[in-house]
Amino acid sequence: MSGSKHRFNLSKRGFVIALVLLLSLHVIMGATLISMSKKALREQVEQRMLDVANTAAYQLDGDDLKNMTAYDIGSEKYKKALSILRSFQQNIQLDYIYALRAEKDGTFRFTIDPDVNNPGDFGEIIAKTDALQNAAKGKADVDDIPYSDEWGTFYSAYSPIFDSNGDVAGIVGVDFNAEWFDGMLNSHKAVVVILTMMILTIGISLVFVTHTTALEGENVKFRRELKETLERELVQEQELGSARQLAYTDPLTGVKSKNAYMEIVAELNKKIAVEEAPAFGVVVCDLNGLKTINDTFGHDEGDRYIKKGCALICDTFCHSPVYRIGGDEFAVLLEGHDYTERDKLMASINAEVEKNRDTGSVVVSIGVDVFDPAADKSFHSVFERADKKMYERKKFLKKGR
Repeated sequence: MSGSKHRFNLSKRGFVIALVLLLSLHVIMGATLISMSKKALREQVEQRMLDVANTAAYQLDGDDLKNMTAYDIGSEKYKKALSILRSFQQNIQLDYIYALRAEKDGTFRFTIDPDVNNPGDFGEIIAKTDALQNAAKGKADVDDIPYSDEWGTFYSAYSPIFDSNGDVAGIVGVDFNAEWFDGMLNSHKAVVVILTMMILTIGISLVFVTHTTALEGENVKFRRELKETLERELVQEQELGSARQLAYTDPLTGVKSKNAYMEIVAELNKKIAVEEAPAFGVVVCDLNGLKTINDTFGHDEGDRYIKKGCALICDTFCHSPVYRIGGDEFAVLLEGHDYTERDKLMASINAEVEKNRDTGSVVVSIGVDVFDPAADKSFHSVFERADKKMYERKKFLKKGR
């Protein structure tokens, strides 16, 4: 009898130990899942903020904003920029969007604020953050912590606006309410907590071999909530994909945009720094006579001229990415077949351009050079050599007319 009681006590003790271990395991697993999911969702939300800021910055004209003053308020270029920002304000889920500029004294000041009710005044100083200073250096960034001002408490994303020379002419700021941002993170955390508790419930049910009906009810509830969460995330992914596509595609020609170009240049510079860069070449292209066409026949005809020039470049270097990096400037990152056959391709397009020059069709000046691992310390070195050859070609084409 005493032996049976002893065995019962051991069995009871083992059950309690197993239950404690099970609970501890699920607590650790739940904490880990919450941490991982919160980090992943934060990155997703921040990327959404950056996509909105990048898209708005790409649509603004840096040349117009670079030297804008308070006297320009009401001008056509001011109204155009205001209309673009106001469209984002009205059609995308955000609190504020505005344009600003870094001044020589180290301050940041409003240039355009589309808010209807309480806009910031032109030249009004804006609180300086690390993300804002990074944007002034040419790199889009998001605040790590919220900041508060007279308008409220926000997380903000900032994206540089480039002028035609590739310099930072201004910055787009996008504010998202801190309660919305933290609410997004907490709502996802709640789903993970539900998932962890569901697994814990299943584990305990297996130990007790009971509560089958209760488990099914919890399972149905969890599946419904998980389905709703997945559907929301799918909608967000689709919105992010559309914004990212818009930010990295040139709207006139359909080739890759200057944002995409700046990103690939940064990636190549990192690889060059650690001596892991692949073989590549750079083709610099410039359309001859675009200003004359715009001045004589109008910008619609100029746009058609740009499309023709872009088509000629894309048809020639059909295995490499083409980027529009300025109004009449394009760059091609030669790779694969186009890299190995670059001499033939250059001879082919130059011959066609010379025929076009004589017939009055589109004329493109082109220069090419390749990366030299022994000499080049950055992408810029290769670009400069190709750019110099392009200008030599431009002089030749003008002289031959």
